[in-house]
This record gives sequence, structure tokens and C-alpha cells, in this order.
Amino acid sequence: MAAEERPGILLVDDHPENLVALEAVLAPLDVTILQAGSGDDALRHLLSSDVSVILLDVQMPDLDGFETAARIKQRQRTRDTPIIFLTAISSQHEHVLRGYSSGAVDYLAKPVDPDILRAKVSAFVELDAKTRQLERQGAALEAKSSELERVNSELEQFAYVASHDLQEPLRLVCGYLDLLMGTESGTIGAEEREYMRRAMTAAERMSVLIRDLLALSTAGSRTPPTGTADLAKALSTALENLAVTLAEQGASVRAEPLPDARGDTDELVRVFQNLVGNAVKFAGDGPPTIRVWAERGTGEWEVCVADDGVGMAAEDTERVFGMFERLDRDRSAGSGLGLALCRKIIERHGGRIWLTSSPGEGTTVHFTLPAAGAGG
Repeated sequence: MAAEERPGILLVDDHPENLVALEAVLAPLDVTILQAGSGDDALRHLLSSDVSVILLDVQMPDLDGFETAARIKQRQRTRDTPIIFLTAISSQHEHVLRGYSSGAVDYLAKPVDPDILRAKVSAFVELDAKTRQLERQGAALEAKSSELERVNSELEQFAYVASHDLQEPLRLVCGYLDLLMGTESGTIGAEEREYMRRAMTAAERMSVLIRDLLALSTAGSRTPPTGTADLAKALSTALENLAVTLAEQGASVRAEPLPDARGDTDELVRVFQNLVGNAVKFAGDGPPTIRVWAERGTGEWEVCVADDGVGMAAEDTERVFGMFERLDRDRSAGSGLGLALCRKIIERHGGRIWLTSSPGEGTTVHFTLPAAGAGG
């Protein structure tokens, strides 16, 4: 190990022969040894040098070992540096207690067994090395976390600006297509009308994608809601928004009484609308039946939305929460952002969302919300 990388040990004793003896005992260790002939000298060393352990003689003139230790512990830089007292004056109970009260981690009476001293010093050196490694790893992790937060923030801002700026030209496209499709039938042929119909369908899908991108980019940037959300009202509003789709598919929704929870009612409308809409979209052969209920947990509610549709394999139950994930593109004409948006909304509320499913046996989506009035 390079000299600048080796851990340091500070030896403090007013007798030079004792310092030479201690250095000889510790020579087998791969360490850098610093020597101080007094308490003041030791304090000066510690102003510029970091050490793994200090071996400190108790009986010294002017500033004794106890007072030196107390001053070392008063400094922010050295307050956690382990100190081992070495003394020839006494190992009586009161002296040992005074040593520990001064901040020592050990108190050894001279003459010291070389093997025991080496073992103790080696243990503290190793502990210091691991502590420093953890501190470096923690600092690196914090830096990466900060960078990730910055990148995520920039991506959210980009998605917001991009999707917001796309809305106006898309509205113009839809408007002109609508005008063309309203032209008298003799002016535009059947084939051209079919092209325009396809273009309008594609524009409407683009509108849905832009709307969901906008919602996704803003869902994670808001502060967690603190108000009370009426889950029954949120579900009712979602079903009203889906009324045409539910009627076309002959779907029935059976909802048990739902509680209030801590949250944003408008955002939870979006969650219910996505989940019920998916249940209709991935229905089985017959008209879909959807059940909604809630179960009380410790300080939270678990809300469940279950269908009797086609279901999915267990290995896909997490993947579907990814952005733009669509397991069955023939059935799904959406943006592929619905469940990703649901997860972002629920996590912002301080909850979790997951689903259970089996092929041919339907799917149940579970999400939790803090109970109204619960601490957070």
C-alpha cells in the first residue's frame, strides 16, 4: 500500500525510548506511524493528520493524557478517533474509570503485551478502514441519487414541454380533418374519406398519448396530497366518464361502499378510470363484470378492482406498470401509459399498487391509500 494510503497511528509519550519501543511493536502492521512527545504536540499533529487510532500515555508533564484526550474529543474532526491509554501509574478502578470518561476505548497498564497491543491496534485500523469505505460509498451513492433526481426532473420537464407544445398543432390537424370530412360527398370520393377517417383516428390516438404524457410528467412533481378524498365520488365520476364504453360492452360494475381516504379526489378519478377502462378493454368472451371494494389495514385502505377478463401470466404483472407497455396490442388502443400513471399517482399519495392475475381467470388490481386522518 502506498504511504499516502496507509492508515495512520499516533503515538503520544514524553519518553522517546517508549515511542521507539511502541514503533517496534507496531512495525509488522502496514501503517504510517506518527510520534508526539507531549499532549500539545499531539494536538498539533491532529490539526492536519487523520489517524485510525491514538496510543496515549497518561502521565505526561503540562498536559497529561486525560486532559489531552478530553481536548481531542472536543474537536469535530477527531471526536470519533479511538484512544487507547497506556499507563504505568495505576490500573486501579478509579483511574480506569477516569480514562473511559475521558473518551478512551481501552486502558492498558504498562508493560503492555506486544501481541495484545498489536491485535487491538489492528482491529481499530481495520474498523476505521471499513468506516471510511462506507463513507465513500455513501457519498458516491448520494451523488448518484442527486444526479438521478436531476435527470428525472429534466425528463419530466421535457415531457411536459414537448407534450404541451404538441397539443396546439394537433388541434389544428383535427380541426382541418373535421372540416374536410364535413364537405359534401360529391366533392371528396369514398377512398379519400377513408384516408381522412384513418388520419382522424391516428390524430385522436396521438391526442390521448399527449394527454397521458402531460399527466405523467406532472403527477410525480406535485407535493403529496393532505386533504380527504371521497373514493365513492371518485369512482362514480370515473364511471360517468366511461358510460358510453360500459354501455357498448354491456359491462356491469358492482361496487361496495367505499371509504374516505387521504388524497386528491380528481387524481383518484383518473386511477379508477384507467383501471375500470382496462378491465373493459381486456374482457373475456362475455360482457365484463367488474367488482370494486376496499379493506381496512393499519392506518390505510386497500382498494381492489377485480375483473373476469383474459388475465395475464404472473411474470407480466410487474412489467405492465412500465411506460408504453401493452401486452396485447390488438386489444389495447391506448397510450401504454395508463398503469404507469396510476403507479405514479398512488406512490405520490404514499401508497402502493400491484396486481394479481392468471391467464383466463381475470385480474385484480390492488392499491393502498392512507386512511383519512392517518398521520403521515
